[in-house]
Amino acid sequence: MSAARLDMVPRCTARGSTGFAPGGIKWSVTGQLAGRGNLMYDQLLTEVRGRVAVLTLNRPERLNAWNDAMMAGLKHAVTAYNENPDIGAIVFTGAGRAYCSGADVGGWANAMAGGNAPRGSATAGEDNWLVFLRRMPKPTIAAINGVAIGVGVTHTLPMDIRIASDTARFGFAFVKMGLVPELASSYYLSQLVGIGRALEWSLTARMVGAAEALSTGLVTDVTSPEALIDRAVEIGEQVAAQPPSAVARVKKAYQQNATESDVLTVLLRENAMNAAARLDPEHQEAVRAFIEKRAPDFRKATGL
Repeated sequence: MSAARLDMVPRCTARGSTGFAPGGIKWSVTGQLAGRGNLMYDQLLTEVRGRVAVLTLNRPERLNAWNDAMMAGLKHAVTAYNENPDIGAIVFTGAGRAYCSGADVGGWANAMAGGNAPRGSATAGEDNWLVFLRRMPKPTIAAINGVAIGVGVTHTLPMDIRIASDTARFGFAFVKMGLVPELASSYYLSQLVGIGRALEWSLTARMVGAAEALSTGLVTDVTSPEALIDRAVEIGEQVAAQPPSAVARVKKAYQQNATESDVLTVLLRENAMNAAARLDPEHQEAVRAFIEKRAPDFRKATGL
């Protein structure tokens, strides 16, 4: 783990005077990211393991309930690590016995008492978590360590990989609150597990265990709680070892093509991406390494 000097790390808070986070939450930044060091936030812990950043939702006393300050911290950290060439993948997990218990309903109650409707994720603008995450080129891995309900699970659906501990449980319980699934989760969940199962989970609001999540494709691996982060970092290191430009193109290809009905359009997009990729020094290094029977050095090839 790389530690940063305390006077050289950003601190994201719900209050401050130096700028506005997406969604209107103010934040104050007391310094810049120091090399491969960690960032400091009120509701988020950060750690760097090798070339993998680990972001931990840190409101264990509230089961890591989601609020605007937490989302602002996540966006700031994800942006910083996407701009850091030493980081190749980003892992998300939760502190304590929960991953994320959903939205901070207490905050909703306070908003309604003041005559305001909770903002939620009503818009598809730049401040929306889904829109933000889809713009980030580096792979994201959710390591779901415990209960994940509502936005606590839907914010992981646009991530690239989801794994879970065998104590994890998932709930798409919006109907119990008189709401419908958000963050495009009716799209993503249907793609991952099929529309029939997605509807059953959403209409009954029942909890789904880790074994069922694995068998239906919601997650791709289940480990013991003790092994979860190590496994997530292992996956992250495998991804980080690949050429970054190719990784970003693969992500974009699946975003564009997963639901494209015209296969020829998919073919043309892939051909265009590969035409550009063949001009990259990373591809040329991969070819040279194959011929020379050695491991490729993509970072050296791109001057990083």
